[in-house]
Amino acid sequence: MINATETVLSNMDNATENAFLSATSKFNWIEYTTFGSLLGLSALVGIYYGCIKGNQNTVNEYMLGGKHMNVFPIAMSLIASHISGITLLGIPSEIYEFGAQYLVTICSSVLIVLITNTFYLPVFFELQLTSLYEYLELRFSKPVRLLGSFIFSVSLILYVPIVIYIPALAFNQVTGISVHSITPIICFLCIFYTTIGGLKAVVWTDAIQSLFTLGSVIIVIILGVRNVGGIQEIYERNEKGGRIDFFNFDLSPYSRVTFLNTIFGMTLMWASCLTIHPGSTQRFVALPTMKAAKRSVVWFGVGVVLIVLLSGFVGMIMYAKYWNCDPMVSQNITSSGKILPYYVQEVAASFPGLTGLFISGLISAALSTMSAGLNTLAGIFYEDFIVLFLPHKVSDATASFIMKITVVFFGCVCVSLVYVIELLGATIVQLSMCLSSAPNGALCAVFVLGIFFPWSNKTGAAVGMITSLIITTWIVTGTQLALKNKELVYEGKPSDTSGCLMNITQSSSQNFTGYEEISPGVFASPDLFFLYKFSFMNYTPIGCLIGVVVGLVVSFCTGCSDLNEMNPSVITPMMRRFLPKSNNENNKYASVAQELKLTFVETK
Repeated sequence: MINATETVLSNMDNATENAFLSATSKFNWIEYTTFGSLLGLSALVGIYYGCIKGNQNTVNEYMLGGKHMNVFPIAMSLIASHISGITLLGIPSEIYEFGAQYLVTICSSVLIVLITNTFYLPVFFELQLTSLYEYLELRFSKPVRLLGSFIFSVSLILYVPIVIYIPALAFNQVTGISVHSITPIICFLCIFYTTIGGLKAVVWTDAIQSLFTLGSVIIVIILGVRNVGGIQEIYERNEKGGRIDFFNFDLSPYSRVTFLNTIFGMTLMWASCLTIHPGSTQRFVALPTMKAAKRSVVWFGVGVVLIVLLSGFVGMIMYAKYWNCDPMVSQNITSSGKILPYYVQEVAASFPGLTGLFISGLISAALSTMSAGLNTLAGIFYEDFIVLFLPHKVSDATASFIMKITVVFFGCVCVSLVYVIELLGATIVQLSMCLSSAPNGALCAVFVLGIFFPWSNKTGAAVGMITSLIITTWIVTGTQLALKNKELVYEGKPSDTSGCLMNITQSSSQNFTGYEEISPGVFASPDLFFLYKFSFMNYTPIGCLIGVVVGLVVSFCTGCSDLNEMNPSVITPMMRRFLPKSNNENNKYASVAQELKLTFVETK
């Protein structure tokens, strides 16, 4: 379906869509007021923490909030910074086109909470690191740390523009204002409050913005259920349209989204977004106790499950609304990424301000993700790279100033890359996972080697990361070229246009003559290399597996790490049993000292 839609709409005159936007846009002064209130609140929070409350001229205050943060704002910030427009727009359009199988990702969210609290958080919290990648230096070596930091920084710089572009696309859909006009405005606002307010401003703006986000989703659901005729009607239409397919246990690696590849793929995806994400660990360390940190992770999991389920339900509502008149085939919209804003315009037309609230929710999600990313990038770049070139140790005020300049620089880079993202063609979820899978796989691998395998050494860690990155990038690039050249085609669920008021002369099905169906709904050219046929859900697991296997093989070939010299704090508690007893005895006293230190900080 999606490929036929692209063929139909590629010949559509842009003036047709512009005329449609002019005729249907309901974004009036009430909507602009709602939208402006979000931007104003975000700016005020930055001014409050940057100029009135607190001193952001020390590294401790700027990056860790003085270690006096509470569980609620931290948990809300974690949720907001990881729930972007990719979630709010991508999941509904994914469900609309390809069915509800993607919602199995909620199982991955539960798994990653357990994995984080059991294996990773005890290590990172005990070490109390300002930069997560300092762990790689403690566990392996300085070069491994720099390599990990570089890979993460590049991946985040590529990811943030997607986060910005998606809500800008929605804003364009409901107002007609160019993407390139609104993008700099929302980005420079984010750069402003992130720069002057530090972590406290980021955390509290995230908390406020998450309320806009959640409110917008709930209102869309209420209006949608009312418009379609009830939950029962929504379920029946989705079932008839083949959208209810939660348990697809197809074992083919070529199947686009199945139960198993979603579980494995999204668990590792969430690991890279939460467990070993510097922005997340920065927030964990900003809490005074381990118990508080673990509670924040649990609340994060609850929030993610709730948002994913609500977003998925929105997708089902949209299908129930357009079950017999697909707006892409009927030429009302040009891409699946615009279907949710188009839908909101229709159902909220008689409720002034609701479209503005919805767009504010999307922009909120983008702002929270971008601000968290810029704050994280500033800390990593300063701690892991800039310090290397400073002639001597600088004061906290100077370090804080350098970080603020870094935020501005990377913010401008991300704004410019939005123009590049616009040229890429793919569904929202697929695009985001493809661009991030190669670095995510490599980083997951090096932390698995460090946390779980005491025998792995610095050579194995470095070679494993590089090998994983090269091979996964090669697979992802080959697959994207195959999709672009129509050598690989993902056919969406069948759509119906029998209820459209206008006549649809073009066929809504793709001609697959000359293709082979390698999996249900997946068609490929017979000459396409087999690795290029793999589902995008498999990229991160493949990268992680390659990195771990290569890392262990190289470690054993070059001489395993000396367990007698290893600090037990860098190994997950479950694996410390493999270390000499003398190491664990020393670590016991170090843990007591660390606990006393944290108690002192909390009391102070």
